[in-house]
Amino acid sequence: MKSLLTLLAVAALAATASAQPQFKIDAVAHDQPTAKPKHFDHEAPVPNTPFLPDLTPGYVVIEGDIQIRLDQYLAMMNGQDSTFGGVNYWSNGIVPYDFVTSGGGAVSGPNQAAAISAMNAIGSRAGVTFRPATGSDVNRIRWQNSAFNNSPVGLQGGTQIINIFNWNFEIIMCHELYHSLGFWHEQSRTDRASFVSINNSNICGTAGSGACSPNVCQMCSDGTNFVSCAGNFNITATSLAYGFYDFDSFMHYGRTAFSCNGGDTITVAAPYNAAWQNVIGQRDHFSYYDRITCRGLYPFNTDRWVDRNYVGTQNATFLQPTNSADIRTRAQTMPSGGTLFVKFGNTYSGVGLYTNPCTIEAPYGTVTIGN
Repeated sequence: MKSLLTLLAVAALAATASAQPQFKIDAVAHDQPTAKPKHFDHEAPVPNTPFLPDLTPGYVVIEGDIQIRLDQYLAMMNGQDSTFGGVNYWSNGIVPYDFVTSGGGAVSGPNQAAAISAMNAIGSRAGVTFRPATGSDVNRIRWQNSAFNNSPVGLQGGTQIINIFNWNFEIIMCHELYHSLGFWHEQSRTDRASFVSINNSNICGTAGSGACSPNVCQMCSDGTNFVSCAGNFNITATSLAYGFYDFDSFMHYGRTAFSCNGGDTITVAAPYNAAWQNVIGQRDHFSYYDRITCRGLYPFNTDRWVDRNYVGTQNATFLQPTNSADIRTRAQTMPSGGTLFVKFGNTYSGVGLYTNPCTIEAPYGTVTIGN
């Protein structure tokens, strides 16, 4: 699910070029927040879920804002999490979209403009092309005005609904768009136990949690069968992840998500807690890995990836990088002005003359260039 890896995945990137040859390894570039991060709990428990209104028939909601098919939900409840772990991505990064234009779900002109701004924010950071849907587009996302924020994960096939309530929060819309692109929540990563712990005693509806009784929990559609919110903190077993655990991701829950008593449901582990306990769950900006991983899954045309330890089909992409230990040769064969990403920190050969203008970026770990 970012993530999607946590995956989802979880992330994103940057590129530069000039008329003169460049040799640049950039592992610290970041989108900086323009204001204090907003810990807006847009995934708070609501009544009558997972069978919420405004959903495509046959879908339910998990983790507050993720739509999955009912058969997948039932499999999950039986411990078969892997049955909904895999996702499909949008071919060539092209995502047709339209808006509900009539009825209670109609999206107003200003809200359509806000959604387009959110799509442009992603399109400027990754090779995703959001364009208005035409009659020939079988697959598309459809924006709908709602009392909730939620989206399916990955390409579903056909028309898939993104429900939005918070039209005035661009990053919340980007969060839901990331689900549609194939990202789960960051704390769904399989390695999360090394970075955060989940406090079940504070989670809404958890058995034996005292004040956290079912009457403040999410309900099924009949209004009598209560569902613990503990399932919203499941690990997505089939998810992928790239980069260090991203406390700064806009795909991460806030510290009190699905709390019934105001206490923390997520505790950041030492030594990271001092810096991140009060920050997780921001909905203010793209983190570095929000950008990097999304651009990895949906690259620009001049992006190339290399990993000297990769074994498998090689096509210079994020998921199937070129296996090479020679950075200079890879840089010399790059599209002019493109970006060569070294997927993992390692030692590479590469001393010599670089005559092809490109950027070399090391998103994860230290890259050493030697003879």
